[in-house]
Amino acid sequence: MRIGINGFGRIGRAITRIIVENKSLDIVAINDINPDPSNLAYLLKYDTTYGRLSEKIWADERKLYINNETEIALYSQEDVTKVPWDKHGVDFVIDASGVKSCLQKLHSLQNLGVKRCVVTNSPEDSNIKSIVMGVNEKTINLDDYILSSSICDANAFVPVMNLLQENFGVDHGFVTTLHPWLGYQNLLDGPSMSVSDPGHIHSTYVLGRSSINALIPKTTTCISASCRALPWLDGKFMSLSYRVPTMIVSSADISVKLEKNVTREEIKRVFENAEQIQQYKIIKNVNEPLTSIDFTGSEYSAIVDHRWLMVNGHSYCKFILWYDNEWGYSSRVIDLVHYLGTL
Repeated sequence: MRIGINGFGRIGRAITRIIVENKSLDIVAINDINPDPSNLAYLLKYDTTYGRLSEKIWADERKLYINNETEIALYSQEDVTKVPWDKHGVDFVIDASGVKSCLQKLHSLQNLGVKRCVVTNSPEDSNIKSIVMGVNEKTINLDDYILSSSICDANAFVPVMNLLQENFGVDHGFVTTLHPWLGYQNLLDGPSMSVSDPGHIHSTYVLGRSSINALIPKTTTCISASCRALPWLDGKFMSLSYRVPTMIVSSADISVKLEKNVTREEIKRVFENAEQIQQYKIIKNVNEPLTSIDFTGSEYSAIVDHRWLMVNGHSYCKFILWYDNEWGYSSRVIDLVHYLGTL
């Protein structure tokens, strides 16, 4: 399958790195508003979070080269429809730009021979189906041209809730996510510029505060995004988030009231069995004395830390999840593209 990537930020580069390491897909075109090809090559080669790629990577004015084996056409267009995806025989476009206005133009890519588009966020458009791999990918229809791979938090939360619902029933609950800083945040206090709506200042002013010096409480789209994949969750959960001064790996602190009485061992067996039979790297069970940084580079959507699994009153449970919000999420995007190629 021939892949085009629109947006070469953190997620676009993580997707590319995974594909380069696994040689699982063929990236033939990249579009990013950064007009400096050498800088794109540099950012792919050297990464503060994931380290240096061993591959030889360089660029000229038109192409990115990897190991004298791969040539990727480079473009710097603000309008995704002005990229000649058809010239490169692109089958699927992954839109990792995060820009809302781009979403409105993706349908036009059908005229350029693109079979489907995957957006790496959770659009409010109800006509765009949100897919969480391992949960609802089989609901994809042939006429679903644009698909959402949801968000990192939902990719961790939804599979866990799905397992609990299938085995014990979910009554209600609360979730608090702890999410590392993002690129639009500031080192020093100032306005927080929106990525999805360029030129707009976030009304949540706290996001403009220094990202390296504070725990920043904020609202989160974890539940609204999760409901798009699991509609039965609607009205059952409340959530909040902290933006924390770390570079990578998120956590979710989940409290949930189940419909059935359970024991800690029964819950643990459900998750251990799920890990054994799953098709994709969704659930991972751990019981070691680890910290967030130890999960850097994990491909799993939700790492269930059984050290903190608690049951109170027979049906009220506490879960702690870990997930690499870039690498784990990007791995599911690639899984989704592979799945689309089978339809």
